[in-house]
Amino acid sequence: MIFASTIAAKSPATVALTPQVGGLGVEADLLVRVKDAGINTAGQDPVAILRHLDQVIPFIELPRGGVAGKVDGPILVSANVSARLGVVGEPVAVEASPAFAARLASMTVTFTDNDKEIARAPGSALLGHPLNAVTYLVGDLAKTGKALKPGDIVSLGGFAPSVPAQAGHAYVQRYEGLAAQPVTVEVRIP
Repeated sequence: MIFASTIAAKSPATVALTPQVGGLGVEADLLVRVKDAGINTAGQDPVAILRHLDQVIPFIELPRGGVAGKVDGPILVSANVSARLGVVGEPVAVEASPAFAARLASMTVTFTDNDKEIARAPGSALLGHPLNAVTYLVGDLAKTGKALKPGDIVSLGGFAPSVPAQAGHAYVQRYEGLAAQPVTVEVRIP
């Protein structure tokens, strides 16, 4: 889950590198919003999970310190813990269908820095399918008697390692194949 203050900025956003937010990274990410508590018993089937979500939200995370190296499950979890700020794009309404679940896995996410491509990944780069992060989180929360609630925002993880935020750069993330038209989210660092 992610704090509401982390997702307060709307795309296109400008974030200044002040001493209070020094050491930020920029990371291609994706969020979902929980529709109802049925998510906690949905199991592992992507369509069953989608029945309990209402939005897929484009997201650029601005973690403090960033994450370097190979991106895997434990790294994704630790990167979410370091979230400092973030920028959200226009939400995509969830369709609880096999076609939408397939589009989540097969979409292409492209991340650019000043129009130069720095990362490209399929949706399946997130633990084999983006919704596997939800399954993992539900199981982990259940171990301590906790559960997801309606309105909770869940970070599904990063599509590539974070890069250091640099003044004078514009970072754009583009999701192709998820919706009828490509969806983007952007942050500028003056």
